[in-house]
Amino acid sequence: MEHTLRAVSIGGGTGQPRAIAALRHMGASIDSVVAMADDGGSTGVLREQAGILPPGDVRKCLSALAGDPASAFARAFAHRFPYIDDHALGNLVLTALAEETDSFAQAISVCEDLLQCVGRVHPSTLDPVTMSGVTVAGQEVHGQARISYGGCAMQRVWLDQQDPAANPRAVEAILSADLVVLGPGSLFTSIVSNLQVPGIAGALAHTHAVRVFVCPKIDSLGETQGMSVADHVDQLLAQSERPLLDAVLVHHASTPEFVYPYAPGPAYRMGALADEVVSARDIDTAKRAPFGPIEAGEQDIARIKGNVPAVLVRDFTGSESAAVHDVQALATALGEVLDQCRSARR
Repeated sequence: MEHTLRAVSIGGGTGQPRAIAALRHMGASIDSVVAMADDGGSTGVLREQAGILPPGDVRKCLSALAGDPASAFARAFAHRFPYIDDHALGNLVLTALAEETDSFAQAISVCEDLLQCVGRVHPSTLDPVTMSGVTVAGQEVHGQARISYGGCAMQRVWLDQQDPAANPRAVEAILSADLVVLGPGSLFTSIVSNLQVPGIAGALAHTHAVRVFVCPKIDSLGETQGMSVADHVDQLLAQSERPLLDAVLVHHASTPEFVYPYAPGPAYRMGALADEVVSARDIDTAKRAPFGPIEAGEQDIARIKGNVPAVLVRDFTGSESAAVHDVQALATALGEVLDQCRSARR
């Protein structure tokens, strides 16, 4: 009987559902490990007012894992109410279930059943955590939303709570996986924030799975502005004294792609750690500039190869936004990585 590929996606934000979609193409059994430091937008309001763990990225993964993502309920689960603090229905459902069951993990389990999910979603920690960091200019920044939208690249980040406990189910999934995919997504707030939970980094260091980092396609305002692919990898490797990666997937297109992700729009609420409401049009002049591909020159690739066994450079351009990976191309590349890394271990 053929073995079903056991895959784990580690991340958060809008990138993780792309990895989940690619893993579904591969026919994998999927567990998603989700960052828990989010404090912006609807999630920030619910964290502050309901005292719940952040539901937003969990909701996105649940939607991506829905048995039928196009079903009316799956679409309603992602539906936003602009006249109610821009809350997504799924965020409200998770909040209500967590209050009724007195368990955020149980709330997720109920939603998995409601959506007939084909995989499981695990918060990286069930402890309340917040994030801080220091920019390359030496300024301390407090709060995940401020790190994401602050307009300056980060030098390093940390969780404010010392040694938060890893979710045992997340650890178990990583240790028993055949493939672990980190990203694509925001480096610090979506990926590193998971690895700042010691038990998660430890599980990643000790698993026998093939561990792959999918580098984002497009540079982002704040957080990683101006960082090359090699800089991204260096930050991940710095999270543990033991090796964390077996392979890196790098996007390279013959024609550079640009995206304007922050068109003027409604105010974006920064969350519980901030007392202001920031308009997308007022944050920074740079925010109105187009974001281009993350630098991935020959020197960058050579630098990565000095620390990671396998580096695959592929064109992940698709018919959707320039910021996202084509799902089929990503699935194909992940299959290549599995074959290559397994062959190297034989």
